[in-house]
Amino acid sequence: MQLTLLGVNFFLITIISKEYGAEIYGEYAASKSLSVLIGTATVLSLALVVTKLRAQNVDFKNSLFTNSYYLVLRNLFIALAVIFPLTILFGRDYSLTAIFLIGFVFNEMIHIALAYFQADGNFVITSKQIIVRTIFYGFGAWLIVSNGHPIIWVVIYQSVILFIFFWVAHFYLPNNDKLTDPNVDKLTRKRLNNSGKRMVLTTFSSALISELDIVLLGLFYFGPALGVLAWSRRILEITFQLLAASLDILFPELSKAKDKDEIQNIRNRLKKVFMFSFIFPIIFFLLRDTAGEVLVSLLGEEFREVSFQTSLILFALPLMVWSRINIIFSRALGFEINITKIIISGSVISYLVYFGLHNLDISNPAILSIITSQTIISLVTSYSFRKSYV
Repeated sequence: MQLTLLGVNFFLITIISKEYGAEIYGEYAASKSLSVLIGTATVLSLALVVTKLRAQNVDFKNSLFTNSYYLVLRNLFIALAVIFPLTILFGRDYSLTAIFLIGFVFNEMIHIALAYFQADGNFVITSKQIIVRTIFYGFGAWLIVSNGHPIIWVVIYQSVILFIFFWVAHFYLPNNDKLTDPNVDKLTRKRLNNSGKRMVLTTFSSALISELDIVLLGLFYFGPALGVLAWSRRILEITFQLLAASLDILFPELSKAKDKDEIQNIRNRLKKVFMFSFIFPIIFFLLRDTAGEVLVSLLGEEFREVSFQTSLILFALPLMVWSRINIIFSRALGFEINITKIIISGSVISYLVYFGLHNLDISNPAILSIITSQTIISLVTSYSFRKSYV
């Protein structure tokens, strides 16, 4: 399922880049990354919260879904106002970013509805829905791009598809799970809101690791240069997501660990994934000329520098993997607040690094900024985990 999502997204950004060029792709990527950061905070990871509460068979389980929708939509209206000054600050298009954000929220609402099945251990329905949705998502966008419509119509189409599939998922919920009860709604919303605020901490931390670089690149770089840099950073992100899926599998086991020996055992196993991740940048660096020809044939001559930039940026992969390991441990062991505080602090330092290197007369400041930023995040997450786990 993860491979399907990554494959379709790769296909989509490939045709967008080929048809619209580096400059428009750069705006598309930077606006999407900004919307993901705002969207992650907006939805409060309520899909995970509902899945957990539903599995626990809480006495207010029948009111979980409608009240989760209420909270997410309420937060969406607030977020749509908040992103207006942010789009001005980061130099992004408000309409594009807002539609991305709406689509992100509908996607979370889909997963809230699907939490009914996941809480019962039924992942088949969820997988089928995601696969079918992703196919519609990619094929329709391809038709829009191929016919030369403006990029905003691709984003509108994606949001409409997500809205439709939300209603499909909600339709299949039993009727008694769609009810509202004024006597319990207030308490349910309070419980959901409190749980969501805690759950979203590590989700937002992970989003910062994945999306902050492209947001900051969009602040300091423009035109085709931004599109090329965003593509290089996206290749790093796709590779990271493939490895991150193998890390997340161990989260349930880690949550059940009873003593330090068990925890250290799991950490040692994950260190092997960290060491394994060095293989990817080394192989790409050795094959960068071949990769360059392939990327130019896929994307066009405008993207010739993607291969060179990626061959350097990919060396940030082990750093991202190590940060993800620290986040997984912190979440499983209850250190969410500490890890989030330190990552936000690291993100502020990353901004200063981007600002400083951009104004220095050095070669490839953007690449150096990305690697330095991920180095800072990996160091501060390691510090936070070691300080918390004493």
